[in-house]
Amino acid sequence: MTVLAIKPIRAARSAWRALAVWSEWRRQCRHLGQLDDQILRDIGVTRAQARREARRWLR
Repeated sequence: MTVLAIKPIRAARSAWRALAVWSEWRRQCRHLGQLDDQILRDIGVTRAQARREARRWLR
């Protein structure tokens, strides 16, 4: 494989990894927004902070 053929493959892998990381981050943000008040208190997050974070779509 030539160097010119490898660069697009690396770029595609990098983009795929970035998408996977973003997708996981979004999943966690949505989950944070669904936690009950007791758990939020345990982790030191207010309901307002959890809602704000859950609404974010870009980091």
